[in-house]
Amino acid sequence: MGRRYRSPESPGSTMGNAGAISWLFILVAALVGCGPVGGTEPPAATPGQATPAQAGLGASQGTDCIIRDESGQQVWFGEADPSVTAVGNALQAIVEEHNDQTTGVALCSHYEGATIFVVSPGHDVQQSIAEVASKFPDLHVITRATTASISQLSAAGRKLLQSPGMQGLVTGAGPDMYSGGLRITVAQDKWPLSATEKGRIDDAVKVLNGSRLPLIYEQGGTAVLD
Repeated sequence: MGRRYRSPESPGSTMGNAGAISWLFILVAALVGCGPVGGTEPPAATPGQATPAQAGLGASQGTDCIIRDESGQQVWFGEADPSVTAVGNALQAIVEEHNDQTTGVALCSHYEGATIFVVSPGHDVQQSIAEVASKFPDLHVITRATTASISQLSAAGRKLLQSPGMQGLVTGAGPDMYSGGLRITVAQDKWPLSATEKGRIDDAVKVLNGSRLPLIYEQGGTAVLD
């Protein structure tokens, strides 16, 4: 078994830290105390967790290839070769072109391919994914259904930060592609959140987004999916 990493080296200009695509960082630059998002929520196998279902859409192939450690962070083993970098970049190009139907891309933990997170993709998106898969027959190209697109999550996070009722409570809000929800960073003096405060944030997101989203609350590196 190769060396184990919590986050791989950046495989390309469009591939972000920890094997997650740069789309996930579009809000955090303006946030106080909000670190990189993606890959730090509890593992998908955790009982009772509301996680997105895996979906085999279009011509995507393979099985779920994302491995998480005991803290919920995705981990990688060894190093990505150029073909894996290429498939990740190709899928990321689809995300950038169709940010209303997709949420992000993550390289497989053993670099056997990549997963693209989608929301009700149209025929054009499915066809584009199929074309990527056909170009890399020896790699997994996995399509996974998630809750909301990157454009929807970005808008919801921005609105939440601008909401007067969240001032002094929420200091960061960014997309989380694994859950299709938002990663919420709270003020130090509000941690840990009470049930009432969680309810306030959840209700605010519902109003601003038009529906509820999976929410991950964190402070000082601790994250809890609610």
